[in-house]
Amino acid sequence: MKKTFFLLLISLFSLSVFAQKGETYVVPDLPIDEDTKLVTYRDVVREKGTPQELYDRAMDWIKAYYKNTNEVIKSSDREKGVIEMRSSVKIHVITKNGTKVFKNIVYYNFRLECRQDRYRYTITDFNEKAAAAAPIEWWFDQTHSRWQPTLFDNLNEIHEQIQSLLISLEEGMAPKVEKVDDW
Repeated sequence: MKKTFFLLLISLFSLSVFAQKGETYVVPDLPIDEDTKLVTYRDVVREKGTPQELYDRAMDWIKAYYKNTNEVIKSSDREKGVIEMRSSVKIHVITKNGTKVFKNIVYYNFRLECRQDRYRYTITDFNEKAAAAAPIEWWFDQTHSRWQPTLFDNLNEIHEQIQSLLISLEEGMAPKVEKVDDW
């Protein structure tokens, strides 16, 4: 009798586990370009200055923000006011005990264009470091055979790092306030 009751209890428990609906996950809110369907951060920022002044501020910011500008800057043209860069962000996984562990690097293209009293940034072509190009856009597809919830965490982590970069860029592109020693 005990055996039958125990088996019945186990079978009911297993049925209730399988009957539960799958978890729903909140899709990260990263900007997707309508034409390319790629994650793309792009904006025009109004800032006083000539194209050359803005270009010089951008170069100063790049030198302060990045450790090795020679690896980051792919091309620069002061006359045209354009800087092309290739940079990266690190992504992590959280282990069962809550420890944050390095997972991989995601590379991206970063373009700055300077014009009179404005500049435009474009950050796109995010690819996870792999033997071949591994775009991150498939991470949004929960039906993909390799999809797992940690990919949404990685997308959010990328978004936070890019937002931090953009805040730093805006601060770096603001004109420097010169102190006048008026004694």
